[in-house]
Amino acid sequence: MSAEAAASFVQQWRAARPLRDLALRFLPADETGVPLLLALEFELFGILHLSAAPQVAGAKLAWWAEELAGFGTPAARHPLSLALAADARAARVPVALWPQAAVSLLRALEAPASADFAAQLQAAEVMAEPFARIECAFVFGAQADCARTRRVLAVQHLSSELLQAPQRTAQGRMPLSMQSLARHALARAQLDQPGAARAVALAEQCAALAAALHGADDLPGPVNGLRAAEAAHDRRALSRAARVAEPLQTLLAQRQGLTLTAAFASWRAARSAARTQRRMRGEP
Repeated sequence: MSAEAAASFVQQWRAARPLRDLALRFLPADETGVPLLLALEFELFGILHLSAAPQVAGAKLAWWAEELAGFGTPAARHPLSLALAADARAARVPVALWPQAAVSLLRALEAPASADFAAQLQAAEVMAEPFARIECAFVFGAQADCARTRRVLAVQHLSSELLQAPQRTAQGRMPLSMQSLARHALARAQLDQPGAARAVALAEQCAALAAALHGADDLPGPVNGLRAAEAAHDRRALSRAARVAEPLQTLLAQRQGLTLTAAFASWRAARSAARTQRRMRGEP
């Protein structure tokens, strides 16, 4: 029963973006457990991105911190926890990292607005650190450098926050830095209202995120095939959103769409990541 329940969470993760079904076709046969891990991350980040109120998100994340503190023990209850613990690769992950992932999101929920984009990206990477370490240890082994995966996760988080800009503003959270607001003479309340200054600020944020994702290529460490496919797609989506009058609408459409160009880029990224995985395992 728990296996079926875990599969339903994987299906929710797959349904959130059409790209994922395509990327799964490029996944090596021995990596079928990876979607379970990504579904767990999707569940946790979804609480941060989609919850209607900070109090609701905080309560849910606190529950997950307790749940993951019991990872691999009889105290664990969630189907994803149980399914992942049954995978031999979970033993590669330091036990303390599992609850740290939920705690890092709790801290992000309470964090003040960042002064500028550099500080915003740094805070996102700090938040993404335990997730990146879990992901790299699970897929590649405990010694794998997680710097590149951490950057990709951070940019994906900030992109999701940007897509929720109106809701974030109503909840008192800021998807843009204070410097960006000051540069464009924007008040917090204006982020949920269409306007020229808002559009320019959002486009600048998309351009900065695309550049940060491009910079991930120069960081050490591997990225698993599914994550690499998403990063290639997100980079194109952010770059296109940075050049239009309605950045958020374009970013959402790009993320939810799947062109032949995007399919080819995803295939290429996934193949490259698969070669890295084989090389790290000492395979030809």
